[in-house]
Amino acid sequence: MLGKACASLILGLIASGAAHAADWSGYASVATDYRYRGVSLLDSGPALQGGVEGRFDDTWLFGADAARVDRQWTYHEAVPDHLQVEMHAGADFGCGADCRMRVLLTRYMLPGPGGRDWTEASVSVALFARAGAAYSYSQHGLGLPFQTRSAEAWFEQPLPAGAVLELSYGQVEVDRFDYGYARAGVSRRFGRFVADLAFHWSDRALRRVASDDHATHAVLTLSTGF
Repeated sequence: MLGKACASLILGLIASGAAHAADWSGYASVATDYRYRGVSLLDSGPALQGGVEGRFDDTWLFGADAARVDRQWTYHEAVPDHLQVEMHAGADFGCGADCRMRVLLTRYMLPGPGGRDWTEASVSVALFARAGAAYSYSQHGLGLPFQTRSAEAWFEQPLPAGAVLELSYGQVEVDRFDYGYARAGVSRRFGRFVADLAFHWSDRALRRVASDDHATHAVLTLSTGF
């Protein structure tokens, strides 16, 4: 049901006349690891990621992202072509003088045989561009035959010399299993590039479920926007 809704929304945006007035932006990054909701999905080599997003009539969104991964969240076998692609569509709008809300449908795809695609609905709120929270739901999340739910909160604090402290905490529920994860990092802009050093923590129970030995892990990321 969510997959059909996501496809219909994406096709509707592409076909709409507003597509000619889209405002496009994008990013590219290289990092020492790729983590998704507390789980490391990369076993070796650099984590390469990039994406684009278009805004239509200052409200409607359509975007796509691609990331280099070695495996999917709960599976031991390698991901075909080491590639994860996601497409999302939805709306981003004001909910007050210093409030923004975003509602999205996202389709996660792993090309090739054996890939377990899935669709997720999410809503997020940002306050004063400094703090926010998000909630996500999927009928068959993470490629599993179970309902999944996740919630995350984040906070940013400007520091001297143009640096920014970033803190976040999330909770994921998969059927009868749930776990928490956290992140603390410092980022700083250098011209068109942003360097980010972050420490990640996650429940050690993930080791037996997601085959992830990185319960505590540092990740260095260099990114740029365009």
